Amino acid sequence: MRSLLTCLTVFYCAVAAAQSPGLTIDVSMDPIEAGSIRYKIEMKLCEPIHKTEKGGWFSHDTSKIDFASLKSADIDCGEYFDNGMPTLLSGEEEPLINKFKFSNQVFAWEMLIVFRITNISSRGLWPPMYIVIPMRYKSFRTHIDLTGVKFLSDKLIFLTQLNAAYTKSYLSINPSMKNEKGVEVRTSPLRELLEKN
Repeated sequence: MRSLLTCLTVFYCAVAAAQSPGLTIDVSMDPIEAGSIRYKIEMKLCEPIHKTEKGGWFSHDTSKIDFASLKSADIDCGEYFDNGMPTLLSGEEEPLINKFKFSNQVFAWEMLIVFRITNISSRGLWPPMYIVIPMRYKSFRTHIDLTGVKFLSDKLIFLTQLNAAYTKSYLSINPSMKNEKGVEVRTSPLRELLEKN
């Protein structure tokens, strides 16, 4: 009997671990524009205070929240962090310059993913830029690939054209940054949220 309970417990733990939601993010600056300039990319995860009920975790629903109309008071955020990958076995963190990587067990539906990009080569001269990605599409596993980012000081890019597609096992988001101009941070209703650590 004890062996049966032990086997069931191990089986249950293995199934639970295999059924964890996931969010993977890769961000990189445009290598040609960046040249010898060093940029620091930080991220924070935010959620609207009033979310839709989750329902089925594996369904492919589209959120009814109008993310563009949200103000800072409507959103709850964590703090910015600059390294979303586990620490190396040596106990040291690998410094990421001009790129950002994140991978963790996060169910990203109806979150706002906020990036702050700072020119650390001349920190005092250029205010940071911000990129906000509203997660409108439900998926148990999500991968975001944001490449070729051009630094636009003191601008907010609110990505609405996500170029999202469901693959067999995850939602792939690969937005084009090609023609993004952004808006002035000071005119955004999200200014307080963006500038708060």
